[in-house]
Amino acid sequence: MRISGGESRGRSLKAPKHKGLRPTSDKVREALFSILADRVDGAVFLELFAGTGAVGIEALSRGASRAVFVDSSQKAARLVRENLDTLGYRDRAAVVSKDCLQFLKTTVSELGPYDIVFVDPPYHEDAGEKAMQALGELVCLSEGAAVAYEHFKKLHAPDRFGRLSKRKDYVYGDTVLSVYTLTSADDKEG
Repeated sequence: MRISGGESRGRSLKAPKHKGLRPTSDKVREALFSILADRVDGAVFLELFAGTGAVGIEALSRGASRAVFVDSSQKAARLVRENLDTLGYRDRAAVVSKDCLQFLKTTVSELGPYDIVFVDPPYHEDAGEKAMQALGELVCLSEGAAVAYEHFKKLHAPDRFGRLSKRKDYVYGDTVLSVYTLTSADDKEG
């Protein structure tokens, strides 16, 4: 795995050596940052189900002011920290080893507000939908925040999760990126 853009472009990340981790492919990561384009520079980035941390680290490389990485696995959290240390981004990052849904219920606002959120749950579990629903109800997202939800193409992502409104689905093989934006609190749509 390599960083595809920004100041660390071309640098390698450590890959997981333990089972059960499905890193976001380089192609999907590049597409995500093409979609997000100018939103990344100066943004606060939250990566849920972080795994290797590749997406949040890519955001830091592309100019995000800071990133928060959340994963329930101690091994994944350790891997994220190693990758941050390798690239020199540890001072602009927080790594939380906690269940993502628990984090959204208890800790999320302490480290926000967030401009961009990336949600990449295990494909065959309902944790992603639960996380998206929780995000749609939170007040720790900045106005106009973008949320990218990576999921298996056979899973239909609804048009709305609370105050999150889907803008578009992008399909890459068996992977879909559903991109949502936060609507204002007084938006009565949905």
